[in-house]
Amino acid sequence: MHTTTELRAKLSTDREGGGSRRPHGALPRRRRQPSGTLAGWLSVAPALLVILGFTFYPMVRSMLLSTDRWNMLGPRQFVGTENYATILAPGSFRESLFNTLVFTLITLAGTYVLALATAMAANRELASARIVRTITVLPAVIPMVVAGLIWKWLYEPDHGLVNNLIALVGVDGARWLFDEDLALPAVALVSIWKDFGIYALILLGGLQRIPAELYEAATIDRAGPWRQFRSITLPMLRPAGAAVFLLLVFNSFKVFDQVWVMTEGGPGTATLTVVTFIYTKLLTDVGVASAASVVLFVILLAITLIRLRLTSREES
Repeated sequence: MHTTTELRAKLSTDREGGGSRRPHGALPRRRRQPSGTLAGWLSVAPALLVILGFTFYPMVRSMLLSTDRWNMLGPRQFVGTENYATILAPGSFRESLFNTLVFTLITLAGTYVLALATAMAANRELASARIVRTITVLPAVIPMVVAGLIWKWLYEPDHGLVNNLIALVGVDGARWLFDEDLALPAVALVSIWKDFGIYALILLGGLQRIPAELYEAATIDRAGPWRQFRSITLPMLRPAGAAVFLLLVFNSFKVFDQVWVMTEGGPGTATLTVVTFIYTKLLTDVGVASAASVVLFVILLAITLIRLRLTSREES
C-alpha cells in the first residue's frame, strides 16, 4: 500500500512530464501547425499571384493613370481629377454610358425571359427536352466575333437573310446596322441569341432543386399553373435568378466584341458602349481611358453590393 505522501509525489512527477507521454514517432501539435500553414499558402500561391497580377495590379495601375495625361509616347503629366471632369461632362462618354444602360436593359429582359422559358421546357420529363437542351447551348459554343460576323451578313440591307424573310410577307426590310434607332437593339439581339442557352442551364439547375412535393401540394389545393409559377417557381428560383442577373449585368456592361465587329460604335455614336469608348481613347489619351475604366468599375461594384444587400434581406 502506498502512503498518501508517496501518491502525492507520484502525481506531482506525472504533471511535470512523466505521465504525458506521446506515442512513438508523433510530432508535437505546435510543430505540425507551421508546416500545415506553409503547405496551405503554397497551394494557394499560384492563384494569388494570378489574381494580384491580372486583377489588382491593373486596377491600381488604372487608378494611378487616371490622374495623368498621357498618349503613350510623350511624358506623363499629372492633372488630378481633370480626366474625371472630362468624361463626366456632356460628351461621348455619357452617350456611351447611356447606350450601355439601354443595351443592358434589353439583354437583361430578353435573355432572362427566353432563358426561363427554355429552362422550363427543358425541365419537363419528355423526350423533346433533351433536344431543347442541346439546341439552346449550340450558339454559346460559337465565338462572339464569328457570331457578330454572321449576324452582320444576316442584317445586310440588300441581300441579308433577315430582310429577305421579311419581304416574304410583303414588308420592306430595314437598314438594321445603319439606322441609329435600330442598330443598338439589333446588336443586343445577337447577344440574346448567343448567350441565352448558358443562362437557361443555370436556371434549369435552379428548377431541378425545387422539391416536387410543393407542386403536388399546390395541385391538391387546386392551384393552377400560373399560381404555381408565381407562388412556387419564382420564389424558389431567386438564388439562380440572382446569379443570372449579376452575370448578365456584368457581361452587358463589358460588351465589346460584337459591337466592334458589327458597327464599330456607329452609326455615329448609336452603338458606342463604355468599353468601346475606352478602347478608342487608349490610342489618344490613356488617362481619360483609365478614368472611364475606374468609373465602370465603381458602377459594377455598386450594382453588385446593392444586389447582394437585397439578396441577404430576402434570405433573412
